[in-house]
Amino acid sequence: MLPNNEVRVSQKTQVVGQSIIPRDITDQFTKAALTLKIGQLVKDEYFTLFEAVGALEIMDAKMDSGYLAPGEALEDDYDVMRELQPEEVLGIMDELLCHEMAWHMGHPLSQTLFTSIYLDKLLWPVPKTFEQAQFYRGEGKTDDDLPLVNLVLRAYCLALVKSCDFVNARVTSEYFYEEEDFVTQLYNRSLLTEFGVEQFYTIIDRAVSWIDSQGDKISDELRTALKARLGFRKELLDALDQDLDVMQSRSTESFVSSLSKVPLIEKSVSLGKSVPDAFSLKIQRKLASTVPPRPMVKISHEDALDHLKRFCRDAIDIQEILDYRGPENLRVALWCLASRKPQPSVYIRSLLQTFIVSDMKVLGAIPVKQFFYNDLAELTMPFNLLLQPENDEVEVPSDPRFQMAKHMSAFVKRASQPLMDTFRTACLNRCRVRRTLCHTAIDWDNLQIEAEDLDAQLRTLNLEPPLTLRGGEPTYSYPISSWAYHQKLVQLRLIIQLGFELSIYAPEELPGMYWYLSHLCSTHLAHIDRIRTFTVAASRRSISPTSILGKKANSVAERKRAFEKTLTLLDRHTTTIIAIDAFALALHALYVLLARHNVLPSASSKDAYSSPRLRYELRMKPFIPISLPEMVSFEDYEREAALEGDSDSVVLDRASRAMTEARKAWESVLANGPFLPVGEDYSSADVNIGPAKAVQDEWQRDVKDSLRACIGTSLAIGAVKKAISGKRTASDSLNLSVELPEVGSKARWHDWWVVPKISEKSTGTKS
Repeated sequence: MLPNNEVRVSQKTQVVGQSIIPRDITDQFTKAALTLKIGQLVKDEYFTLFEAVGALEIMDAKMDSGYLAPGEALEDDYDVMRELQPEEVLGIMDELLCHEMAWHMGHPLSQTLFTSIYLDKLLWPVPKTFEQAQFYRGEGKTDDDLPLVNLVLRAYCLALVKSCDFVNARVTSEYFYEEEDFVTQLYNRSLLTEFGVEQFYTIIDRAVSWIDSQGDKISDELRTALKARLGFRKELLDALDQDLDVMQSRSTESFVSSLSKVPLIEKSVSLGKSVPDAFSLKIQRKLASTVPPRPMVKISHEDALDHLKRFCRDAIDIQEILDYRGPENLRVALWCLASRKPQPSVYIRSLLQTFIVSDMKVLGAIPVKQFFYNDLAELTMPFNLLLQPENDEVEVPSDPRFQMAKHMSAFVKRASQPLMDTFRTACLNRCRVRRTLCHTAIDWDNLQIEAEDLDAQLRTLNLEPPLTLRGGEPTYSYPISSWAYHQKLVQLRLIIQLGFELSIYAPEELPGMYWYLSHLCSTHLAHIDRIRTFTVAASRRSISPTSILGKKANSVAERKRAFEKTLTLLDRHTTTIIAIDAFALALHALYVLLARHNVLPSASSKDAYSSPRLRYELRMKPFIPISLPEMVSFEDYEREAALEGDSDSVVLDRASRAMTEARKAWESVLANGPFLPVGEDYSSADVNIGPAKAVQDEWQRDVKDSLRACIGTSLAIGAVKKAISGKRTASDSLNLSVELPEVGSKARWHDWWVVPKISEKSTGTKS
């Protein structure tokens, strides 16, 4: 009876299946979806994760990596020992280069290099010796059999894999985001890590010698093209092999040589012949069988070579930061190089992270403690007794210098990691830079509180005299907490500015966010003025700290240089912040006018899911935990951001005056240059300081882009002023069309300054 029951159930199921008639519901579904409000969520409470997984179709080529179409074989029947023409070898090499650059861009190996059948045969099974790394593992095959494949192509593939090994090792040793920046998954494959690099040089040299001997069999063009690719592989492998050794050698020869061979490759790409059968997605079944099949990533030869050229140039240019010019100059150099457009590859940014700090040394030469003291000395503590190295040599506990060294060493252990992380954060991708700053700003807020307690303890040891500010009560300099507050304010400002770069803010939020940027700048300017006041007072103080403790005083000239350097740095900070503040005020006033006259584009919905208060709470989320500066209340923010009570003429005058001040300030910033003057205080680094041309060019380009944005803003203000003055009645609308340029477009002169593109509706003439 049981088998009969089973048959009846099967027949019943079959009848029901035949009664189902498929129907296309795309139009109905789209129509129903259009009735939903923005932010409204539709969810079936009974459609759980179990049902979602059960809905995946087995034997569907899109979901099942093991699915075989009728007549399809499990593995490819491509013969890696087939004879190839020189043009085909050239085509395979170029295709492998494209896949390599795609991997550098962040795509997995399973979709790039590991789709190559030649690489698969080379790496699996894992070779135990270098000689076993062959396309064919059988007996009786040597390099003399099919030398174009077994020698030339194999040498290229081996060097490529070893280069990937160096890149993968450097990236995984530093801070990066898996699947977001880079994919390090090797799928149980070895990238020939255990083999020394000399063996790869040897086989490349053998391959080049063989090509030279084929003058009567291979044309000159093809021989030159093949040799250029093998030469490039050797030079790039040597460059990547140097890794951290460049901190001592300062050698860029290998990357320069690699870059010089790219034009030869670019010129001979057309000579290659594609061999599509040499690449297959079926290899994915052996790599990750539980993952749905993913398409092969293909980029053009032009894009691959462009990425390669940027890779080599960035690798050459980042060595400019190795010339130690002081903490502030390092910040400028690092930010300029890490903020390039397009941003340097993950390998370059990982190498930068290692340059910044490795084995408790900055740039491979400066101890972290000394770097920390240099940063304090540059900003708030020039020629201060607390930072003198002689304090560490005092062994008498009753001596104030012993207590100073004890307290300072404890604070260095606490603050050195957050300090170095501010440098390493610049090496992340731009989204992660902003996200990380939102977290680290809270750490610096706590650090500032600890620094205030430390300042109170230390001033009883160095006998700092108080200073009366503007007729108020006597107060002290609080140099360490002032330094921490400055670092925190810089980070808060960057959070706002990166929000513009990443297009986080909706158009209607632009007036308020530019006002808040100006508010932060005003707070920062007041803080720098306070630091300057105490610095000037300390420089004029007739009693030296060393004489109080019975220590021999240093030269007057050395002290004078230290104070001049700090005052120069404070002046430069002031000029830059004034430029940012004035520019933010001008754009704030411009956007207020556009919003008042309803010509500013809007991206938000008018329903209950979006409101000004909710948007303000969202944007200010990073600032809520910060104790100082206090977050502005929504009521004050709304009033100031909308310039309530100010007429259009007043707002226009405000924008024009701010824009004039901004242009003058940016011109002063450009005239000052990127670097502070380097004095004798950094001569202990024992390096020859070069001109840092790449950093200077990048910095000047950034400032000039800000100046171009100033000019564009002036024109936009003039267009709005003309339109407002041309209104016949107060109720008339402005005859203007406003477009906000996207990041990366030619109309967006600078990522941080969203200058509206304004034109007249009637004529379409750009203003």
